[in-house]
Amino acid sequence: MSNASSKRSLKRRGFSLIEALASVTILGLGIAAVVGGLGAVARTETRTRQIEAMTRLAQHKFDELVATSTSLGSSTTQNGDFSDQNNSDYSWSAQVEDTGITNLEALTVTVTPSSDTSSKAPTGIVTGLIYVAPAATTTTTATPGRAGG
Repeated sequence: MSNASSKRSLKRRGFSLIEALASVTILGLGIAAVVGGLGAVARTETRTRQIEAMTRLAQHKFDELVATSTSLGSSTTQNGDFSDQNNSDYSWSAQVEDTGITNLEALTVTVTPSSDTSSKAPTGIVTGLIYVAPAATTTTTATPGRAGG
């Protein structure tokens, strides 16, 4: 009788081959899912950093255009790159649009990667209102002069 009970206890001590294979398969799928998730997080983080850098460049270009440009007129478009800052990875475009309010224009600066022109490429956009001073008008009036002396 003790011989029969010892045989039963020997059978129950380990895992079967199928149980081991199933657990390894489940573990492998779990690891693959985690690694895939980490890859997606890394891509999202890289894209977020790129958008943040482009938005910062757009803000600097917006400030520069407002501070230095006297040619910001209604419905004008300007564009360029950042080679003056030793950064040829991005290009910018600026669009001035009429707001319908006298002397107030909307300026939108958009920065995009120079190498990626697809519609899915990330962009940095800054929009703001700018005051356009009215053109100064000068009028001359004739003043009567004195004759003689």
